[in-house]
Amino acid sequence: MPAYRDEKTKTWYVKFRFRDWQGKSKHTTKRGFKTKKDALNYEHEFKATAEERVDITVASLAEKYLEDRRLYVKASSFSFIEQTIRVHILPYIGALKLTELSPSVMRHWQNELKKQNFSPSTLSGYNRRCSALLNFAVKYYGLNSNPLRAIGSIGQAENRVDFWELSEFQHFITFVKNPRHRICFLLLFYSGMRIGELRALNAGDFDFDNNQISITKSRMRINGEITTPKTKYSIRIIDMPPKIMQEVKNYIDSLDEVTTPLFTLDLSPLSMALKKYATKAGLKPIRIHDLRHSHASLLIHNGFPITLISKRLGHKSPDITLKVYSHMYKESGTKVAQFLQDNLVSQNVVKDD
Repeated sequence: MPAYRDEKTKTWYVKFRFRDWQGKSKHTTKRGFKTKKDALNYEHEFKATAEERVDITVASLAEKYLEDRRLYVKASSFSFIEQTIRVHILPYIGALKLTELSPSVMRHWQNELKKQNFSPSTLSGYNRRCSALLNFAVKYYGLNSNPLRAIGSIGQAENRVDFWELSEFQHFITFVKNPRHRICFLLLFYSGMRIGELRALNAGDFDFDNNQISITKSRMRINGEITTPKTKYSIRIIDMPPKIMQEVKNYIDSLDEVTTPLFTLDLSPLSMALKKYATKAGLKPIRIHDLRHSHASLLIHNGFPITLISKRLGHKSPDITLKVYSHMYKESGTKVAQFLQDNLVSQNVVKDD
């Protein structure tokens, strides 16, 4: 593996052949290294990565992993994955080879994160993303096992589901005087749609004859780009109460200009408005996403089938709905028992003849 000195630039370069993932022989040149060692290290890393060998560094693995993830997740999700890896993983273990990773090394990494006083849910998220990176190495780059599995996670995943009862929302909405805020809150509560789906709606997505809303797109929070919804299962038609649809129609008719998308507002101002009106109404503050949870809670506690609720929310399957709202179903169990008690045909025990 020779390296060459470029006398004009006083830097080093390498040129070499390698085999790509299809086994084809290729030639490449890379210039601009300050030292001969840097040039040779680059050649070693490049070949190891191209040939999918286990002696690549975590940093090289990360580039391959991010290249792969970019093709399979939404841009908003990818940005969180990339930030975690580049800021909270690579500065600690990026220079290590996969063969140098061990439960002890990964425990040191976990401890370094814990020193920074991140919340339990944040620590859990960082650990999950690092574990996914190492699982990728196990699957595609010959790592024998994921060392994080031997030591377990840190932090605790947050499964926060706050919501308002119907009476609370009805009280809250009487304090909302801004027409645009009012329509947004009504749509989120009575449809269960995601905030990104609301922000991507056009006037043409409302079918006022059949009282339905078509969900076919989503608007990203990070750059405002209109994309496909979260998953293919999120493409759906939501049946709406006629009174809510009439309010939407009245709102659109009142506009001097109907924009595309219809609601050109960012999440932060809407969240601030929700908190302000909740305080005025004397209610516990909830997040914008909790209006979706409130919608699910309303349907669950009124006995609608899980399959219907799952489809309305745009979940892939009822299993996902059950996972998110399982505690609500447990609460509903006592209501079922009370319902049966209240509707017994007779309080007398029937004896066999």
